[in-house]
Amino acid sequence: MQRTPPGTEIVDLDGAVVLPGLIDAHTHVEFCALSRDWLDVRGLSPDETLVRVRHHLETGGAGSGGWIIAQGTFGQKLPNRSELDGISSEIPILVRESMHRLSANSAALSRAGMGRGYTSPTGTLVELGADGLPTGLVEEGYHLFPVPSPDRARLREMLREELRLSFARHGVTCVYELPATADGVRSYQDLSAARALPTRISMTLTVAPGLNAILGSVEQLADIGLMSGFGNDDLWFGGFKLFMDGDDTASFDSSHLSKTPSRWGISTWRYTDTLHALSVAHRSGVQVWIHAIGDLAQRLALDAIEEAGRVAGPGDRRTRLEHVANRWIDEDLVRRLRELGVVPVPTAGFIHADGGRGVYAYRTLLDAGLRPPGNSDTGGTQPFATNPWFGVAAMLERTNRNGHLVAPGQAVGIDEAIRTYTEFGAIAGFREDRLGALGVGMLGDCAVYADDPRRLEPAALRNLEAELTIVGGRVVWRREEPRWPLPPAA
Repeated sequence: MQRTPPGTEIVDLDGAVVLPGLIDAHTHVEFCALSRDWLDVRGLSPDETLVRVRHHLETGGAGSGGWIIAQGTFGQKLPNRSELDGISSEIPILVRESMHRLSANSAALSRAGMGRGYTSPTGTLVELGADGLPTGLVEEGYHLFPVPSPDRARLREMLREELRLSFARHGVTCVYELPATADGVRSYQDLSAARALPTRISMTLTVAPGLNAILGSVEQLADIGLMSGFGNDDLWFGGFKLFMDGDDTASFDSSHLSKTPSRWGISTWRYTDTLHALSVAHRSGVQVWIHAIGDLAQRLALDAIEEAGRVAGPGDRRTRLEHVANRWIDEDLVRRLRELGVVPVPTAGFIHADGGRGVYAYRTLLDAGLRPPGNSDTGGTQPFATNPWFGVAAMLERTNRNGHLVAPGQAVGIDEAIRTYTEFGAIAGFREDRLGALGVGMLGDCAVYADDPRRLEPAALRNLEAELTIVGGRVVWRREEPRWPLPPAA
């Protein structure tokens, strides 16, 4: 008979369902938090966006150090520079479709040094008009604008609330974060030291050149000896990320090769540079994430992964390929992923905004024995995607925001979908001995649901909340009106 330690609080769940704590294996908590302070223009037409931005300015809404930042969503048409200048030529204005694409007015462009004669740095595309001046459209370049950041105390509280309300609320107990700033990294350390993190955090840092890069080079990590896994069970270093290309028209994809070479997309890392980065990482004990959306970027990445493996020799490195199987899949790609031990990381939440050309090939990957981790990969563009049950519903239902089916043959079952956010998420971060399951020797993170999610229809899953979320014995989320008495949240 197992004995309960003295002082242990026992909660009778009265038939409710307990599942392992869920893992979001790729997201941008800091950007999600920042976007809550920005003007919401998601889903609006350019004219509607202009009306809302103008009203915001006229009612004293210029925040963020005098800037106006508006947040849109995927596929949204943006007003151009001249249209935004009609609102103000003095207040800097940015309208973000996503982390990858934005439109800026002249004041914002000027503060970023983007005038006549400006040339885009590696990994970024600043569109120029016939007059040689920027049109306002910037791809992969938000980090080039000197938008003031919140002070550290404010950012710390924003991150804590984002983790609690957008993640722990739905049963997420661990997040693989890509911090946007050094202050974000410091804030997570502050929260960890105060035992105030609502979820466990793995931090993976982007290497320049790339979107919101924190590291100047891979050698920075090699020189100081920091290895993946350094930290504790609340906060640890995950690895580093490379941007092989951009998103959409900035992806390095064969479909662009019929265009003029200047429109072939962005190829940020050359093969030799990627091979070098992977070799340094392998020698240093650092896991690598590679952002590669276009098919050419993915094939280039796999070539570099294969060669780096030959150079380094045998080893369990679990190099991650972010966005693979979102847009395309074939037998050769699956074979190479399996043979090279690559972790494929598609994102089911993107099905919501897909225009009909995606595959999000979970069925094919699972049938091949691969283990794609569940993730939201959102930075404010799809705030609802931080709920992992939204991603689960997308894997089951396969419908976009217009109700159209997207590659329905790639649907998976509910148990398989849950495994992507539990077991497979843990494996993707070398944490399968601690997270992703309930059992002897595990950390015991769990979430309680009033109804069994495995028996709910996809429509009911999309907004599902946990009754209770527990991390390391701490209650980090509880509903205000639970069905039974619960201990207070941490």
